[in-house]
Amino acid sequence: SSSSNNNSNHHPSASGGGGGPADSTLPAAFQPASSLQSLAWLHTTSPCFPVSGDRIEVIREPTAFYNTLLEKCTTARRRIMLASLYLGTGSLETRLVHAIHENLQRNDRLRVSVLLDFTRGTRGISNSKTTLMPLVEETDNFRLSLYHTPVLRGMTKRLAPPRWNELLGIQHMKLYLIDDTVILSGANLSNDYFTNRQDRYVMIEDRRLADFYAQFLDKVQEFSLTVGRDGGTKLHDTWTMLPYKCTQYEFATEARERIRTFFRGVMAEQRNLLQQQHSEGADTWIFPLIEMGQLGIHHDSLATKQLLSGCLPGSRLRLATGYFNLTETYMRTLTNDCQAQCNILMAHPNANGFLGAKGPAGGIPAAYSLLARKFLESLRSSGQSHRVELFEYERPGWTYHAKGLWYYLPDSTLPNVT
Repeated sequence: SSSSNNNSNHHPSASGGGGGPADSTLPAAFQPASSLQSLAWLHTTSPCFPVSGDRIEVIREPTAFYNTLLEKCTTARRRIMLASLYLGTGSLETRLVHAIHENLQRNDRLRVSVLLDFTRGTRGISNSKTTLMPLVEETDNFRLSLYHTPVLRGMTKRLAPPRWNELLGIQHMKLYLIDDTVILSGANLSNDYFTNRQDRYVMIEDRRLADFYAQFLDKVQEFSLTVGRDGGTKLHDTWTMLPYKCTQYEFATEARERIRTFFRGVMAEQRNLLQQQHSEGADTWIFPLIEMGQLGIHHDSLATKQLLSGCLPGSRLRLATGYFNLTETYMRTLTNDCQAQCNILMAHPNANGFLGAKGPAGGIPAAYSLLARKFLESLRSSGQSHRVELFEYERPGWTYHAKGLWYYLPDSTLPNVT
């Protein structure tokens, strides 16, 4: 999202670039000659949720992230919705599940749904699914959904071993919603992410935004598999296609259409609300972006490319990634079309989550270092190395997993977009 107050500590959440014609429906901060005019295009790409910056908090440490999740899940009154790649099986994860279980037992109004990846969530004998089965078996107020990629099918599904089958596609959203609080993160629900793996966590209190993400997760659960009380998986009531039986095309087309229809509806609704209310009291505008490559949804990557290529002369860009693996498009855009001064932060090989992994995965940290070196060489050969600097995160005993983008307009001391 975008923030118009250069001297505040408001930390918003999404993307931005090039200007646009005057539009009376836009907030004043995005009008011609205003501070965020060059980011007005965001209103055409995503629904806009105006909020006050004091409703946004940046959580800084893994333990604070865990304690916040635990406390909010313990006291949730209406809804808990958790989307992650997987849920771990250690003592911290078990304690979190226990807190949700106890809350469900004493509060009939509470509805809980968890969305995880099918392959990662069922890997091994003790896994995310087995950890959550007591809740599935006990109450209809708890729903466990497992997204299964339509690419994993046939002989590959039967023969690809665990871990390797995850290379074909996974559910990778990390979104934690409790009542009207949304936590956007890159952290999974497992021990490392609760203790010594540095990630990013932005917590936003806003009913409309929470409703949007709740409805969005509902949509994704429609084309995910639902876990029944017997431990088997079944289709959602509104869905008719098994992801590994129907054609990939049929599955992707129907899932994409449902997401797009939902998104268009929210955009129209938020535009009407903006016109009526003129976002009084808002100094921060949140633009949710989504990416579902296998379903043909390239919303976030297109918006990110537009932001990178639309950076104004004199602006600054900060990028962070746990793994240096920029797409060809991003590398070309940063090299040829971006006018900002760029700093890129990534994990040092010693802070890479794959350090010391068994088998081929153990070579991953070195592979990312090689990719970074190649990118630096291409910058030098293009005469752009003066504009882009790479940094590595290293902290003894810690790994690094935070992703982010921060864009500073010219003369701004704090980021205007994140």
